[in-house]
Amino acid sequence: MKTPEGKTITLTFVSHQLKDSKMRWAVNVTFAGGLGPDGMLPVAAEDGEGSPVEDGVFELAGCRIRIKKGAGEMSYADFIRGKHETAIWLKRPGMEPVPGALTFA
Repeated sequence: MKTPEGKTITLTFVSHQLKDSKMRWAVNVTFAGGLGPDGMLPVAAEDGEGSPVEDGVFELAGCRIRIKKGAGEMSYADFIRGKHETAIWLKRPGMEPVPGALTFA
């Protein structure tokens, strides 16, 4: 599995809708053009107000991705290995974990 040359793909995951916008979140996982299983995927996380998630753990594809100041990363190989895992969560200190899903914009 490899991302097409010259084509960057970004998957966007969003939280389930909640009243409190600070509890909401959006996470982007970016696949650079030509990247294969040995590469790393940047992960960007923000809360429902557009601020970077200062500290948390994003769970995707069976992996726990550490988020600091809105950024983290995961390996392409881990994404491929866990592609059938359905649990998607953002867990932040002092807050309830919030589930989410892939979205299409």
